[in-house]
Amino acid sequence: MLTVLSIITPIFAIIAMGFLAIRSEFLPRDVLPALAKLVLYFLLPALSFSTVARMNFAEVIVVDYLVVYAGGALLTQLLMISLYRLVLKNSLSHSAIRALGSTMPNSMFVGLPVVMQAFDSPPLNALAMAVMVENILLLPVVLLLAESGSANGGKLHEVAIQVVKRVASNPIIVAIVSGLLVSAMGIQMPEFINRTLTILGNGAAAVALFVIGGSLVGNSIRGDLRDIGLVAAGKLILHPLMVCLLILLLPDFDRNLQLAAIMFAAMPMFSVYPIIGGNYGLRNFCASALLGTTVAAFFTLSTILYLILTP
Repeated sequence: MLTVLSIITPIFAIIAMGFLAIRSEFLPRDVLPALAKLVLYFLLPALSFSTVARMNFAEVIVVDYLVVYAGGALLTQLLMISLYRLVLKNSLSHSAIRALGSTMPNSMFVGLPVVMQAFDSPPLNALAMAVMVENILLLPVVLLLAESGSANGGKLHEVAIQVVKRVASNPIIVAIVSGLLVSAMGIQMPEFINRTLTILGNGAAAVALFVIGGSLVGNSIRGDLRDIGLVAAGKLILHPLMVCLLILLLPDFDRNLQLAAIMFAAMPMFSVYPIIGGNYGLRNFCASALLGTTVAAFFTLSTILYLILTP
């Protein structure tokens, strides 16, 4: 258990530092958008590009991993939408947004630091594939469902166009695709470029976690505690369970990739969840769910890591 705590505690300690720095006004809250842009447009793309570009192209894409990771998330989405739509009688839009909170992990800001510490040789291709699945499949599916159930459902084709533009302009997706091209073409980058990217990438995890902590300032758990608890349970328990189920049912593949898929699925939801939920009248609910799920993740992640890492 001490090994697990040595992985988890630094992650949440940095999140706590970010929270306290903003909460105490040691740093102004206005600094967070700038730090978030730094992470999103420079640090994480540098890490993503350099990681993928240096790998053998055949090692970057593992179909078994993609099937397990995408399948586990889609099963979770189906179950959560069915629960909210058919049992709890929510609208399709609200059901989809709640399902999004249970299936879209914060793989870059929180998952990356966890995986980096959990493995001696982290399977970083797992991160690249996770990001592609989340942004190219999971998020578009839910947004299309949410929009089809809203008052603007008649403009579904416009939403589809916006989703495609969003994916195509995502700096991390652009970095991963560019890295794939470099890897496929066998291009050797000059050493000074490699060193520059490495220095930028090394700062990604710490700054990202700090931003997560600062972003939680001002949020509180308000609203329907049942729905907040269901979304949190879906994200932290059901999602990794669905991934585990597929790992057991489908042909065996690299164990480190299997463990990484479970870890990414067990992360709290992505940090912009309240922003997306705000488009459908659920900003306060999504902010509360984000706070509650992030706090609860300390305990659920510790448990899951203990179960999968203990011999």
